[in-house]
Order: sequence, then structure tokens, then C-alpha cells
Amino acid sequence: MESLRGIKMYILWFLVLVASALLFVGGPDYESLRSFRYIWGVGHLFCFALWAYLYVNWRSDELFIRQVIEVMILVFVFGGLTELIQSQIGREAAWQDLGNDLIGGLLGVAFFSKSRQTLAFWQLKLLQFFILFMVFWSLLPVAKVLIDDVIAVQQFPLLSGFETPLEKSRWSGSAKRKISHEIYFKGDTSLQIKLTTQRYSGVGLKDFPHDWSGYSAVGLQVLNPDQEPLRLYFRIHDRYHSAHKNAYRDRFNASFEIKPGWNQLQVSLDKVAHAPKDRLLDLTHIAGMGVFVGKLNYPRTIYLDDVKLFP
Repeated sequence: MESLRGIKMYILWFLVLVASALLFVGGPDYESLRSFRYIWGVGHLFCFALWAYLYVNWRSDELFIRQVIEVMILVFVFGGLTELIQSQIGREAAWQDLGNDLIGGLLGVAFFSKSRQTLAFWQLKLLQFFILFMVFWSLLPVAKVLIDDVIAVQQFPLLSGFETPLEKSRWSGSAKRKISHEIYFKGDTSLQIKLTTQRYSGVGLKDFPHDWSGYSAVGLQVLNPDQEPLRLYFRIHDRYHSAHKNAYRDRFNASFEIKPGWNQLQVSLDKVAHAPKDRLLDLTHIAGMGVFVGKLNYPRTIYLDDVKLFP
């Protein structure tokens, strides 16, 4: 039994070392699936749960509440230092990661500390239920993006039809957006976009299959519900552009007059490829596309639907 326990501890320490190293090296890049990026982020939870497990076994003679306090202090110290170091080496520091560190630390104490048995049965179960709920809440976004990543691959070359409730999460930007069930070009829904008076108000598609080679054009339907036309700007960039200062002349840029009613915007991907001044835009590594307006005199609303590639 002692030999098995020794082997188990060696394995756990090995996992801790690997998990610790992965906090600073490796991981997803800009083009990685959201689900992979989210799963990688949740690794903080499991890493700190392992650390907490080893710590409470080392401090097994201490009172449970003391172990909880010590683990929480260590989580804030080492979790904070981890985020600080990550921010200095090109990784992104995030409060969400620190939250996952905290949940992982509590998980390790509440389920693996020997002194947890000193709590009343109902107290322990209530604490464990609360921590499991936090674990579930932390993992829920991972499940959502995993489902939508699968849907996005199945839909391709349709980039967004907004027929599934999670598709809105593929888009980001300064403009408020929501799924509309009242107005649509195709299917039963579209994306309502509320443009503001701030400069460059709009939205961008950030999560989608990135290889657009083999297709001839990209198109989308835009509804202008007002009687006054609207000037809408359209941009597409690749991975190289994202990694090299985002210069205006290093991407595809266009503008369209959006007349009242539905407008089909369609752009040749050959034109997109030849848009950068000194190179070809890489259609196998498209990183993002966006629609936005300049400085508006008053807020406007548009609707977006049927965003897709053409053979």
C-alpha cells in the first residue's frame, strides 16, 4: 500500500509540474477554436485543485478552517503572480483565470482534506454542493462554445445564419447586438445591431472556420429599416495582419451605401487576396471580418443575416 501511495504521489507531482509549465508555455493561438481556448483557460481550475490537494495532504494535521484560509491566501498570491507573469510574456491576464484558481483551490480542500470530516455532515455537503455549483458555472461557457464550434463547422461555408441561439457569440464589437425573431432575410432570425454615435461602431466576426481558400466570394445581407441611406464599412484581415501592427493598407477595406430595405453585399475573394499593398492576403488563414460605421449623428439600427461564402 505504501508503494502504491508513493507511485500515486509521484504521478500527482508530475501532473502538477506539467500543469504549472502549461500556465506559461504552449496553448491556443488566435486561430484556435474557441472551445480549445476556453478549455485551456479552465486548466487553471484543475491545476490549482491539484496544488490544493497536495498542500492539504502536507498540512493534514491542521484544522479545516485553517487549511481553507491558507489555501485561499496561497491562491491569491500565486494566482496573482501567475497572471502578472503571463501579462509580461505575451499571454493574457484575466480575472476569470484568478476566479478559476480560487474555485480549484476550494475544490481541493473541500473534497480531499482529511480534516473536512470534522465538519457536520450537512455543513460539508452544503460546502461541497456550493463548490460543485461554481465548477459547473465555470464549465458552462466551455460547453456552450464547444456546441457552437461544432455547429459552425457543420454550417460552413455558411458563417452565420443566426438560426441557433449561440451564433451571436461568434460576433464581438462595440455595438449592442441581439437575435431578432421579427425581422430576417432567410430562415426565422437575424442579428439586430444597434449602432451608436461613437467612432467605428460595429461588429466583427471573430470565431469561424478560417480557411476560405477554394471559395470565390463572401457575402452578407444587411437590412436598413430607415428611409435614410447609411454608409457601411467592411473589412477582412488574415492572421499575418493581426500579428503585424494591423496596418490599414495591409487588409481588405471597402464601403457600401446601405439603402432602405435589404442589401446584399458581396465581395470577390480574389479582390480580398490582392488588397494588401505589399503581399497577398492569406485566404487559408482568415482571422476576422467586420462591418462598422464612421461617426454617426444619431444612433441607427441595422440587421445582419445570411453571412456566407460562395463557391
